[in-house]
Amino acid sequence: MADRVELTCPCCDTKLVADTATGEILAEERPKKNLEKSFDDAMSAVKGGANRREDAFSKAFNKTKNLDTLLDKKFEEAKKKAEANPDEKRHNPLDFD
Repeated sequence: MADRVELTCPCCDTKLVADTATGEILAEERPKKNLEKSFDDAMSAVKGGANRREDAFSKAFNKTKNLDTLLDKKFEEAKKKAEANPDEKRHNPLDFD
């Protein structure tokens, strides 16, 4: 049996050399990235990042803006369900320990 094994990562194509006895990584060789981008491409990526951040913020803001009414509605529904079934045994979630 060989004392080392060579592997290639399926997601990032990194070549790894591992010791079979210990399972430790002895060496790694990462593929080189293509860094040939123009200045215009880099600027459009930066400007696009601002738009993505703004969209994510507005979605999160709208979700939290309606959160109070949603929680109130859920509480009212749970209260109606509890009143409809008064003989149903209720469990305290802290008592399950």
